[in-house]
Amino acid sequence: MAKTKKKASNIILTLSFISLAALIFTYVFQVSQVSQASYEIGQTQRQLEGTKKDVAALDASLLKNNTLKNYEQKLGEMGYEKIDRIDYVVVPSAIVAQNR
Repeated sequence: MAKTKKKASNIILTLSFISLAALIFTYVFQVSQVSQASYEIGQTQRQLEGTKKDVAALDASLLKNNTLKNYEQKLGEMGYEKIDRIDYVVVPSAIVAQNR
């Protein structure tokens, strides 16, 4: 009887130790996962900030390169001429086609 009680207490002690070890391992594993996730979030936020700065620089460059003067120059290179005068043609109303 004394051996059975001692054996039972050894089994309970062993199971308690194994449970405690499993809980500690789980805790350490979860802390490691949280730390890794936090690090990755920080890296992604830094990349996002860098990308936002790049987009702002590209927007500024786009606005700088797309001015009215540049458009006029490009149109001149394409063979278009600047309009100096506009003449309108007066058409009698009898000549204009009507939709019936």
